[in-house]
Amino acid sequence: MKKQNVRTLSLIFCMFSYLLVGAAVFDALESESESSRRRVLEQKRSEMKKKYRFSEDDYREIERVVLQAEPHRAGRQWKFAGSFYFAITVITTIGE
Repeated sequence: MKKQNVRTLSLIFCMFSYLLVGAAVFDALESESESSRRRVLEQKRSEMKKKYRFSEDDYREIERVVLQAEPHRAGRQWKFAGSFYFAITVITTIGE
């Protein structure tokens, strides 16, 4: 195998390894805080439904309006896939 091919394959392997490790780190660091925030919000939701005696339909309508303003409508931001995307973004913007 040519020396240039070995270098290219090594670079690809290193970059892919960096992406996997970076995604795993972000997933480990951020996913727990998002999960705990979600639990707190679910608890507040049930308290609010009891306090104001919302019907299920009324609450769903209010929730729909509020969720449209949420910045991450796709769900948890720091899943492995989101973390992997962030790591790719970091690599592609280095030096800019």
